[in-house]
Amino acid sequence: MVKVKAGLLAHTGDPVAERSPRQPERAGPDVASGLEADRAEIMAAYDRVLDEIGGPIASDPLARQQLMANAEQIITDVVDSLRAGAVRVDGGHRLRLRESPTRPTRGVQPRDALRTGAAFFDVIQQELIRRLGFQEGSWRLLTLAFSALYRSITVRIGEGLLAHQGYLLDVIHKAQVEERHRIGRELHDHVGLWLSAAYRQLELYDLDNDGKELGSGSEKRITAAYDAVREAMRTLREITSELRFSEPSSGLEKALLTALEAVATGDATVQLKINGDEKWAPPAVKDESFLVVREAVRNAVVHGKSKLVLVRIDIAPHEMRIYVDDNGCGFDTRRTASGGMGLSIMRERAELVRGTFTVSSTPGQGTHVELFIPLPGSEHGPARGR
Repeated sequence: MVKVKAGLLAHTGDPVAERSPRQPERAGPDVASGLEADRAEIMAAYDRVLDEIGGPIASDPLARQQLMANAEQIITDVVDSLRAGAVRVDGGHRLRLRESPTRPTRGVQPRDALRTGAAFFDVIQQELIRRLGFQEGSWRLLTLAFSALYRSITVRIGEGLLAHQGYLLDVIHKAQVEERHRIGRELHDHVGLWLSAAYRQLELYDLDNDGKELGSGSEKRITAAYDAVREAMRTLREITSELRFSEPSSGLEKALLTALEAVATGDATVQLKINGDEKWAPPAVKDESFLVVREAVRNAVVHGKSKLVLVRIDIAPHEMRIYVDDNGCGFDTRRTASGGMGLSIMRERAELVRGTFTVSSTPGQGTHVELFIPLPGSEHGPARGR
């Protein structure tokens, strides 16, 4: 973990360090206003920390731009929480992160994201302690500010890790497809060549012995050789055809694109991203997940009045994870346990394939839906259909 030195903020001429500490009895809104006023200095301090950390996540312009944008939003979350007297984390971060074409940045490792997140925590932590100190009366505000800071940073790191996971799934799948194509080429060009040559030699042997009497044993052996080589060539063609032309199964993707296009309205945009290979998921899993996603998107558009809905599906050999996020009006999940939004039906469909369905929402802050399904070969055992 990167530690921010005490002198990092208190360098010569830094206005953040030159102001006198605020009194601990000041209310949360006053501390929030102070943080807002010092936003530029805090961001400059974090920028210097990134220079010290170095590495691809700090040196890559796109990654650095994303880090600074996240830092701006984290400050906003802390400020809003102090003013509200409760933790407030902007729920729209998921939509912005998943919409961003710069995520994940190539070469960035999860540990780099953790280091930069910890570094920013240290920067804000020092600023909060400088303002509030550890005096009587300041603990409530410190606890609130630290809780908001921790929540805001961790949810953004979590989304970054999900993006990295999806990127790795795509890399693995592309590598598998390329390897299958390579094997297909090798079988066709080498094994297939020799089988064709053997078959041709048998044909030439027949031509050379046209009209000549062959013993019953020899004729049987020649016929058997013909049949064996012919069958080998047929099998080889089937195998190489499957290897060379087997692209990702697009059944689920095509079905969802068709369904989501029908659900979306002129005012709503629905985006779909599938990482991994659909062939890793059994048909029953794809069937149930299709119905869950379709219902979740319909709810977002019809009931949530969402303008943007992002659907992401990560398929690994051992599990499938689905995320549906929207920027709609949201709802109170405590009052909609058996309402008309089909939540219980979606949960039942998840259970049919031994999956787990969760939904989180806050009025005015959109809705987040997750579906986790273990696939055959995972430690949870095989998924079963109806």
